[in-house]
Amino acid sequence: MAVIDWAQFNDNFQYYDKSIIIEVINLFFEEYEPRISTLQKNIDEKDFTSLAFNAHSLKSVISNYMAPSALEITRKLEELGKNQTTEGLNEVFSRLKSITLELLLELKDYVRNLG
Repeated sequence: MAVIDWAQFNDNFQYYDKSIIIEVINLFFEEYEPRISTLQKNIDEKDFTSLAFNAHSLKSVISNYMAPSALEITRKLEELGKNQTTEGLNEVFSRLKSITLELLLELKDYVRNLG
């Protein structure tokens, strides 16, 4: 099952040039590893304020791609940071990494087929 809601995705990007869409997606590819590493560091250091902020930032980026399950799990991570709780934190982060990797794969296929 697709992570991206392609009908919503296409509706969201319908007025954009292919080059702009590719640029936006490539920016996400470039930022992905540093963002995930920063979230891991926030979790390791129990820096809940930074965790909530960085999860919120990632949530904003993910919202562009119409990926509701990835968006929801990012929301959960942000809430855990806001609530300063470790209960379920590692599981949520693990799920976030898994679902965002699926998102990346779908976007890579999309870019490949777009060009």
